[in-house]
Amino acid sequence: MVVLITGATGLVGSKISEDLRSQGHTVHYLTTRQSAIKNEEHNKGFLWNVKEMTIDPKCINGVDAIIHLAGETVFQRWTDDAKKRILDSRINSTQLLMKLLQENEHKVKHVVTASAIGIYPDDQNGKPLKENDIPPTATNFLADVCIAWEKEGAKFQDLGLKHAVVRIGIVLSAKGGALDQMAKPVKFYAGAGFGNGKMWQSWVAIDDLSGIFIHILKHTLEGVYNGVAPHPVRNRPMMEAIGKVLGKPVFLPNVPKFVMKLMLGEMSSIVLASQHASSEKIMEKGYHFEYPELEGALAQYLK
Repeated sequence: MVVLITGATGLVGSKISEDLRSQGHTVHYLTTRQSAIKNEEHNKGFLWNVKEMTIDPKCINGVDAIIHLAGETVFQRWTDDAKKRILDSRINSTQLLMKLLQENEHKVKHVVTASAIGIYPDDQNGKPLKENDIPPTATNFLADVCIAWEKEGAKFQDLGLKHAVVRIGIVLSAKGGALDQMAKPVKFYAGAGFGNGKMWQSWVAIDDLSGIFIHILKHTLEGVYNGVAPHPVRNRPMMEAIGKVLGKPVFLPNVPKFVMKLMLGEMSSIVLASQHASSEKIMEKGYHFEYPELEGALAQYLK
């Protein structure tokens, strides 16, 4: 396959790109920097600028499928300006890709776009959240972004393409991201849970998240899939499991909800959310998890 990836330099995109190339596929990636462009046999870069709505049309030459991950990080203070950038980066980049496909000859048949489990409502009871649950939506800014991005992505079907969505959970990786932020205080004996510590954390190993995207590509799957491992855990036990792997006890009381809100503002809703997302659907489609249990993933990524 030849796959065009947006957000290919990010945590998830770089792993998917690496895995695709290692399996003999060719990756085309979009970047805003001329200096980041490579022209290797299985790794080719192309320029785009979402703010100016420009893109090099050669990026879709020979491309079979697109993985669209690009979007401004949500891990920042949610000022009005930041909210606009976060939403616009996702909607406008999706529209730019559609415009590219409408105006140029291509052989793209399949598009996979990203979303997040933040689209689901808070659920302290631990009822597994499935992709077709009604209503699937929370009532906060992150959910609004997910709803808008999924709605925009669905328009790829209007172009006659097959379309899938991956709702991504908490990504565990050795190269930064959520795990790095959770492990830092634990390393200094300052680890603690958040709020009441009972929030469900639907996590996924970076290897499995990449595997899910590639599985969807290889089997041309359509529809929405949760990008999470089969066994979510609650927040306090997750912090204690991190401590166990690092050999550092987690003994401090949980950080109260109001303190999290003071520290992070509205963005604290990400940290304090409780979502027990189900991986059943992607497993029914034949995906086998390399890291189904939290302890195995932590042992792999926490060195």
